[in-house]
Amino acid sequence: LAMQEISKTQMTDSEVGMKDAFRIKLQHIFETLKSPDPENPLPSVELASFGSLSSGFATAGSDMDLAIVTSSEQDLSQRFSPHEHGLPRVLEKELLDNGIGARLLTRTRVPIIKICEQPPPELLDALRESRDKWDNLPDDEKYATSKPSADDTTPKKDASDAQISPPQSESQIGGAESTAQNGVSLQAAKHSENTQQPHQPVHDKQANRQRNDKTWKREKANGPLDFPKDGVGIQCDINFFNPLGIHNTQMLRCYSKCDSRVRPMVLFIKSWAKRRKINSSYSGTLSSYGYVLMVLHYLVNVAQPPVLPNLQHEAEANGTPSTTIDGYEVRFFDNEDLIESRARQGGVTQNNESLGKLLVGFFKYYAVNAGGFFWTRDVLSLRSQGGILSKDEKGWTGAKTEVGENKEVRHRYLFAIEDPFETTHNVARTVTHNGICAIRDEFRRTWRIISAVGRNRDEPEGGLFDELTEAE
Repeated sequence: LAMQEISKTQMTDSEVGMKDAFRIKLQHIFETLKSPDPENPLPSVELASFGSLSSGFATAGSDMDLAIVTSSEQDLSQRFSPHEHGLPRVLEKELLDNGIGARLLTRTRVPIIKICEQPPPELLDALRESRDKWDNLPDDEKYATSKPSADDTTPKKDASDAQISPPQSESQIGGAESTAQNGVSLQAAKHSENTQQPHQPVHDKQANRQRNDKTWKREKANGPLDFPKDGVGIQCDINFFNPLGIHNTQMLRCYSKCDSRVRPMVLFIKSWAKRRKINSSYSGTLSSYGYVLMVLHYLVNVAQPPVLPNLQHEAEANGTPSTTIDGYEVRFFDNEDLIESRARQGGVTQNNESLGKLLVGFFKYYAVNAGGFFWTRDVLSLRSQGGILSKDEKGWTGAKTEVGENKEVRHRYLFAIEDPFETTHNVARTVTHNGICAIRDEFRRTWRIISAVGRNRDEPEGGLFDELTEAE
């Protein structure tokens, strides 16, 4: 099954080439940008590929991630701000003028421009109209901070009653994005952990999901400014001020070169998560990066003997000096030539399990509480010895709101995955209560299907890779 799926999932060399050609086209547009303020010229920048396309974990048709890279030693945070004369706003307008779909997201941790190469006329018109409306707003509305909902700020006697209301969409005021976010407190998740057992009947599990939120869907319906999945050419995200992203990507690429089973295992899990609709931080489930870290945790800390070494620990043991990036320590074994040489000689691992057996162990670990991952207590921490910290020791025991420039970002800890470098960042912060229930349900469903193999009975839950269809 893994081999069949991976052959359909992996990105071809021709697709990689087309994406890089589009990156170069965008770079040329960057180079012709003119600042609206002649006294403050725009910084000279380059577009660097990062994320799955560079780490080797990209699936066919997936978006391209690009990061702004500059050699300037000056503080460019104001030039990268979403204000009218900042680079994100200037670039969004230039792209739209060039007939490229562009939509600036400002309520994310850093500004992001979502881009599609060939928007249909009605989408391009809607994006241009949205930008024009923003341009014509008074400054106090352009840069108004998005406040938490009343449920976020009102004290509750019982934290389990706290429900986060969806924030107002910037598209409603001519801005950038709609971020429908639903979630409940850690107490509700603990209750769910205690009441949902791995082997409860299918109809009972479905009833639990309906009890949580009858209107919530794993796949959010597209709004007038959302890009469709297909038919718009290459899609990509440009991240402003994300210096750690490049280093994260390089470390993931080094892990992919350690063993030939790593890349196909990641591609399998990403494809499975997309089919089952639990791979959308926009809808309250988990990003692809989160699933990659889940796989690496299993291969480094759970599989016996380990499939992978801990590259951060290896660098420390070898006395590799650390680098401070954006206030965080960055250090890992990054000699890709030496890693590949060791892998060819069988010097990286003594683990000889098949890809299929590793996948079975992976699903069991996250599906079965006894001896596996404890969702309400544990934090996945790739940098740490053993790979697990507790939410208590991290202080990740309740949702928090971070106030930044003209925005407030909600951090949730229902599911906790520590970023390997930016250790204050929970990669799974967007996972809501409904989202974590859906993710756990899918791991348990998959484990039930795997466990039924060879028992000469029909599996009522269908195939492992059946695509989930949600009721209208």
